Amino acid sequence: MGWQVTATTIKCDYVGDFAVVMVYPDKTAKCAFVNKHTKLKGGQKKLQGCKWPDCPLVSQFRERAFAM
Repeated sequence: MGWQVTATTIKCDYVGDFAVVMVYPDKTAKCAFVNKHTKLKGGQKKLQGCKWPDCPLVSQFRERAFAM
């Protein structure tokens, strides 16, 4: 593969906000919303409905990225 990362912004209904999902060639994925709010004081409150690390939205985007 000739790419380093692919990303998209999605409306996450689990947390009620937008999230950037990044997928890497080694098939790992990261959610910027999770990364941001795990570091913030009081961030766990925003992550209450979050499905990370088994988020179906992240899995769907990972599948689409590798299907291209």
